[in-house]
Amino acid sequence: MKSKRLYGVIAFTLCASTATISYARIKLITLPVREHVEIQLENEHTTIIEEERIVPLRKGNNDIDFSWHNTSIRPETIVFRVLEDDSSLTTNVLSVSYPPNESALTWTLSASHNGSARVRITYAIERLDKEYHYIARADQGESKMHLMQYIRVNNQSGESFHDANMNTGSGKSVILPMGLDETQEFLKQSYSAVAIDKTYTFSASELGYRNRAQDKLNVFMHYQLHNDKAHNLGEQSLAPGKFRIYQQDKKGTAVFVGEDWGKYTAKEGEASLFIGQARDIVVKRTIERQKRQRINGNLYNIDAVVKYEIENFKDKPVKLIIEESIVHLRNEVFSPSHSYKEGNIEWEIGDDTSFAKKPLKKRTSSQKIAYQITLPARTGANKLVKLEKKLNINFKNEW
Repeated sequence: MKSKRLYGVIAFTLCASTATISYARIKLITLPVREHVEIQLENEHTTIIEEERIVPLRKGNNDIDFSWHNTSIRPETIVFRVLEDDSSLTTNVLSVSYPPNESALTWTLSASHNGSARVRITYAIERLDKEYHYIARADQGESKMHLMQYIRVNNQSGESFHDANMNTGSGKSVILPMGLDETQEFLKQSYSAVAIDKTYTFSASELGYRNRAQDKLNVFMHYQLHNDKAHNLGEQSLAPGKFRIYQQDKKGTAVFVGEDWGKYTAKEGEASLFIGQARDIVVKRTIERQKRQRINGNLYNIDAVVKYEIENFKDKPVKLIIEESIVHLRNEVFSPSHSYKEGNIEWEIGDDTSFAKKPLKKRTSSQKIAYQITLPARTGANKLVKLEKKLNINFKNEW
């Protein structure tokens, strides 16, 4: 395989003790090979390289040259430190210089006597990219999941890193060769028995209608991940990445359900994984009331009631999330000439709202309101339960 290396040399500046002579910069040896290299992957946007080398020094001033021709190092990020293996050896970095028109720099380092010093060179590098992806396997009952997080590292940086220590920031590291133009993939974390919630969600504004003529909405299914210890997660944030989702069938076989893109999920945060569209949950949404009340001149209050008729054809109870866009509803019940996409809308929940519990805090904002209800199971062919829920929103001071 084609391989490139970062090159460096050490030059020793010598002077005679009995006569004044000009200093001569003499390149004697190449910078020694890396004793250790670490690729730090924990930062989402920047890849950091830390490499250590044991450098032979002579008493006096030593010039250490470091070059990165055709390598995508960011020169402004290079940091040089001496980790003195020999406790009796005293060193001091005197200066740093950049030769003109070169991808290189030179450190001038003084040494108290002949010896060796361990040096650490740290820098950010581009085109050594990483991406995350996940394999998620739900059990047959869809209450728990086995979650595996993988990292794929693609090296187009112009440099190879043999036996690199891949540091992911999780407390675990993996040693892998990272050759030039090479891609490596490895398992970062594996989580067993992750408790999940399967939810059903509808939103007229975001998910649309299955049958607009009959006012029947699309109902989407999701697995809800809770990134906390109570759900056997929460050790660290979950990076964004593609999820391939499987479910175990009655025979124990993992059946592919679908793919979704998971967003960044901080500790104590939540993520929703789309797993398809439900056909056995039917929701009909209609505007039951839209009543205007003149306040003064062209200033109105609007009393709106949305009615939801819901049927569950499943033989088990399910959690259903009802989302309503305040802007979308406002535009439905007001004059089309005054419709808008966003803005400060004055509104409050009216007395005719029939939901027993309060709105979902994490899904409700000034622009949206959401409720969660439990649909009872269908207990027989002729024992289908139809639920009716109402949402009453009072819009204030509309022109």
